[in-house]
Amino acid sequence: MDEEYSLKHVQFLGYEVPEALKAVIKRLETLSLIDLGCGDGSMIHALHREGLLKKAVRVVGVDISSVRIERFKTFCPFAEAVVGDVCDLSKIPDNSFNLAISTQVIEHVEDDVKMLKEVYRIIKPNGYLYISTVVKGKMAFWIYWDKGFKLDPTHVREYRSEKEFIELLERCGFTVVYWDSKKLSYSLTELLIRGLIMLGLLKASNIHSITNRLKMKRIRVRVLGYRIIEALARKK
Repeated sequence: MDEEYSLKHVQFLGYEVPEALKAVIKRLETLSLIDLGCGDGSMIHALHREGLLKKAVRVVGVDISSVRIERFKTFCPFAEAVVGDVCDLSKIPDNSFNLAISTQVIEHVEDDVKMLKEVYRIIKPNGYLYISTVVKGKMAFWIYWDKGFKLDPTHVREYRSEKEFIELLERCGFTVVYWDSKKLSYSLTELLIRGLIMLGLLKASNIHSITNRLKMKRIRVRVLGYRIIEALARKK
């Protein structure tokens, strides 16, 4: 299912780096970075585009999908690419990176606690985790249905509050130094392109060349009841 989903749901490039992530990278003297659930490489590509990897001594992308990792190699040829499960990072030694990032991934994994404990293990003492996910309100509504509305058909869970997610990070040993949440919205351009792909009128493999030439944020569509939470957490 992961590979089939990856073929149909190509990720978009061209997004901005979150300010909280910029701030922590600028704070570090050197950067050893791992992107857990890197997908096609949109975040690392954005970091590179904005000149935020100049201090990097190592950059690694990990994703369970070999299809996405092949795209990652194309868009981020300067980084190491690993096919792997973010809940089992046993091939990575303890205390290997001073920054781990994971954006919109934890809601997809079977065991979120196991994932966070693995992330904690591979981060250096006083290192950071930048992580984001979705929060689902009581009146949330979207186009997918599985015992209730879902934002994505592959979500294993959708957190019910910011408090629930922050407490999860703290239970797994992290100290949360910053968090924020905001209403979720999608670019209308992105939604239209995804619709064309679903109808078979556009090949998913062509969207990067198209979206790199478009302004993806000009018009946005609000997703009712959903929010995005981002958190910056430190290893004790």
